[in-house]
Amino acid sequence: MKNLLAVLISLALLVGFTVSTASAGIYISGNLGAVFVDDADIKDDGERAKFTFDTGGAATFAVGTTIGSAVRVEAEIGGRVSDCDKYKYDGSSWKLDGDVTTVSYMANAYYDFKNESRYTPFVGGGLGVANVEYDIDKIDGDKINEKDDDNVMAYQIILGGSFAATERLNIDLQYRYFATKDPDLFGADLEYQSHNVMLGLRYNF
Repeated sequence: MKNLLAVLISLALLVGFTVSTASAGIYISGNLGAVFVDDADIKDDGERAKFTFDTGGAATFAVGTTIGSAVRVEAEIGGRVSDCDKYKYDGSSWKLDGDVTTVSYMANAYYDFKNESRYTPFVGGGLGVANVEYDIDKIDGDKINEKDDDNVMAYQIILGGSFAATERLNIDLQYRYFATKDPDLFGADLEYQSHNVMLGLRYNF
């Protein structure tokens, strides 16, 4: 936990320093979308057991700045929640009632491919920390009320494009691959890997 806190503080200071020294204006952005969580193998069980998930929802909010004409950096907070679908073990499966939630704190950087049109493709990536929480209410209708969470390092890869609706307002469409280091939950190492499709607004001051 101390290492994660040190990483988070370092990332925040880096973004803050860049924002304070950049000549371009500040922007804020918000995104909403769908999250598709990959099956989570339980690695302490020979990878025979896994959790599966339904499509969930995601939201992010960020404050950032542009460096030069093409590079953007930002500090971002995000949340993702998906309902658990099934627990599978050795060919058998059980219906789950519950969810997996992540709250992430990221430092992101983007490169905008500027051109003469109002459409700008971009690529980006981010590093940070995330809290991953499993809250399992029932298995096949039997109440168990099991909950556990872990703080782990996180990263994301971003592909997208923006449309300049006005001089200050951009509409962003993004694909994000968001994943974490394996969280230690219920005494085992689980996976968290997800695919996110996001639509949002970015306002430049």
